[in-house]
Amino acid sequence: MEPQEFPLAELTLADIETIKVVADERRLAILRILQQPATVKELAAQLSIPSAKLYYHVNLLEQHRLLRVVATQVVSGIIEKRYQVTARQLRIRNPLLAGDKISNEAALAIFTTTLDETKEELRRAFLARPAPPPEGPPLHPFVTRKALHLTEEQLLAFHARLDALIKEVDALETANRGQAATPYRLTLAFYQHLPSEVATRDSDDRPDDEAATDRTPVS
Repeated sequence: MEPQEFPLAELTLADIETIKVVADERRLAILRILQQPATVKELAAQLSIPSAKLYYHVNLLEQHRLLRVVATQVVSGIIEKRYQVTARQLRIRNPLLAGDKISNEAALAIFTTTLDETKEELRRAFLARPAPPPEGPPLHPFVTRKALHLTEEQLLAFHARLDALIKEVDALETANRGQAATPYRLTLAFYQHLPSEVATRDSDDRPDDEAATDRTPVS
């Protein structure tokens, strides 16, 4: 077996404990910055956070093999480590599939980071977009937002088609890995629309202990 080259292109997170470690806004920010090697001191400067408050998070990420020490140097008699992510891209299935094992706050941290990364990648893609084809709409980038009403039967059928599309994307990525193919990104969000006043009212009406342990069941 050939030795792996780091950082990996991607890493799939399968165990709940590692997903819990990632599902934290501060640690997600650390992973974004450490796409390039940096020390905790350099990391603290970029995040405007004291170094002492970052060592716990960095050590936790290293323990779960999400960060690696890529270089060391002695500074004033102290060994200073330079860290980098183990993988450029982390693949996490819908975190709510973990049910009660992941809190709402942790799941929302993952969702928010995914949308933030999508926003930045889409901005870069838009600025570098190719000339449109002579006929038909541009192939990429594009964003569409639709409103629809579904019966329970239609919802199940629609969800099955979305799931099949996701599996097709995964199969294409696996088949084309290492080939001369152009990289693309697909972000998919599907949710029930709730008026903001309803969501706020439901949250306010619950006792504090219930609100703190609430979970959203997802099949």
